[in-house]
Amino acid sequence: MSITYKQQTGITLIELMIGLLVGMIVVAGGISVFTTSIKGQTDNQQLSRLNQDMRAMMDIMVRDIRRAGFVTSNPDANLASLQNNPFFSATTDIAVWDYDGGSDNCTVYAYNSDNSNPPVVSLPSPSTQGKLFGFRLNSDGILSMRKSGNANNVDCTDGSWETITEPDVEVTDLTFTLTSTPLNVTSMATDSDNDGCYDGDETTPNASNPTTCVTGTYGNGLCDTGEACNTCTRDGTAPDPACLYVRNVAISLTARLRDDNTVTQTITQQVRVRNDKFLSAIP
Repeated sequence: MSITYKQQTGITLIELMIGLLVGMIVVAGGISVFTTSIKGQTDNQQLSRLNQDMRAMMDIMVRDIRRAGFVTSNPDANLASLQNNPFFSATTDIAVWDYDGGSDNCTVYAYNSDNSNPPVVSLPSPSTQGKLFGFRLNSDGILSMRKSGNANNVDCTDGSWETITEPDVEVTDLTFTLTSTPLNVTSMATDSDNDGCYDGDETTPNASNPTTCVTGTYGNGLCDTGEACNTCTRDGTAPDPACLYVRNVAISLTARLRDDNTVTQTITQQVRVRNDKFLSAIP
């Protein structure tokens, strides 16, 4: 019997090169998928961090702006301040201004931050420094909050300001839009028979000219149940302002990361100022 030995042969150079090429394509594809996945996770983390920082800034602005015009938590002892709120004057009322080359990027306002009793505002005065507040955007992308001030000036430079942005966040745009809606309401104190006593406070209600008046019944400055209250008929047009103004501030905030300008986001918020601006119904 004869034995036949078969000669073993390896792969050719062409087969080797094709195999290497296929392997490199597979490896390159895997690396590409891994890199894309890592980049996507990084972008999501950066966007999440930016969103969190922006929400924190927005919450600070919303919560403080809502307090604009607050005058007292003790209305019974400060009725005069409620009827003539010192934080609604031309130098203390909420307003929107341009700052540092921007447009409508600063808002200033005032409120009785320490709940002083009675609330008194005299500008400029050291007692007022802790009652004037605001927000502004600098040209370098830093959002600042005013801690104290002496006047609500149009250039938003007065007072002490504190940065509330993180170092790695750049605010590219900030816009405040203030709107006031007139609302007609009943007056807060009436003397419908013109006898010198508020309705319900006459000691002799049937007399045309009572000699004395009592207080604490209806003449407490409030439109109580059972009291005949005057109705404000002003429509808000000049020269007859409305009795009550409901104010809202729309805030638009746009920011990005300083080390990655591609990560940018814009958020908006509508703020209802809780303290409506009251004007006396009867001049």
